[in-house]
Amino acid sequence: MKKIYIKDRKRKKYEFQFFMHDFVDACSEVGFEKKTDLFPSYSWHIRAVLKIILFFLYRLVHCSLPHAFKRKEALIVTANGVTLLDNAFPYYGKYEIVPMLWDVWPSTWERMYRSFYVLDVKTIFTTSHQVEDMINRNTDIHAHWIPEGINSKNYKNDLQLKERKYDIFEMGRRFEKYHKIIELVDQENEIMVAKPSNLNKNGTLNDKKIAYTNDELYDIMSKSKIMVCFPQCDTNPGRAGNIETLTIRYWEAMLSGCVIIGRAPNELINFIGYNPVIEVDWERAQEQLEEILFCIENFQSLVDKNYKVAQKYAPWESRMPFFIQKLRKEGYEML
Repeated sequence: MKKIYIKDRKRKKYEFQFFMHDFVDACSEVGFEKKTDLFPSYSWHIRAVLKIILFFLYRLVHCSLPHAFKRKEALIVTANGVTLLDNAFPYYGKYEIVPMLWDVWPSTWERMYRSFYVLDVKTIFTTSHQVEDMINRNTDIHAHWIPEGINSKNYKNDLQLKERKYDIFEMGRRFEKYHKIIELVDQENEIMVAKPSNLNKNGTLNDKKIAYTNDELYDIMSKSKIMVCFPQCDTNPGRAGNIETLTIRYWEAMLSGCVIIGRAPNELINFIGYNPVIEVDWERAQEQLEEILFCIENFQSLVDKNYKVAQKYAPWESRMPFFIQKLRKEGYEML
């Protein structure tokens, strides 16, 4: 068995939503030893020069002496489709890299496959079931699906639906087709729509900074009756293509006790065994939303069920037995 570690992630001051960090923390809690950044205080241009030098030496040795270049230990590296090579620096010279990947959209695949080849990757984990299937079909790499998880301790669900301040909350990229429905309902009924705290008087953002801090986000979700959730392949098909995957947005809504309206990815439905989302009826979308808002207490049993299911299935901790089992099957051991 080859001993495996996990690369730590430094939390940046203004970073938003620590999903990769939460995964690393969950791994650490079950016994994975962390490897920290070797050059934490180096400026970006010094790091860039070091990356070029190390990569050149690595490729020279790897290509010249492939049989002699055998790494006795492995390292799990969290990344997306374009950052794997950078995030693996400088460890790929000593450790076999085992990627844990998020956001592997079609535009990243060429660079992702190139990184696999350069790093001589043998095993990967990804939060996209479709990407897992694609890699297993097209390469000799062993790919495994790990459903998206979350740190469930951050979320609050202490108010009944009828007690909540905001009627509806759209977080992240808007689905314009449905946003127009919300605007119609708002115009006719003057509903309370949760909005960022840094809006100008004309409704535009003051700057390009993130609209919410994490604490503000948790608070707004816990005070919202409805959250709108669609897969990114619906809201941004130019980026996501046909990749439909479970994202933390669904877990956040379920853990915050919100009614979810939109569309559920099949990954979520298959994972928990039912559909927790009220699917939009596009033939009568405005009437449907009004019916939900004006009889919101009728959906308390649904959100209570979703909350209990999310407490069981959402945390990264619940993934660890499966994750460790797959690693051992591939010949890695954390202890």
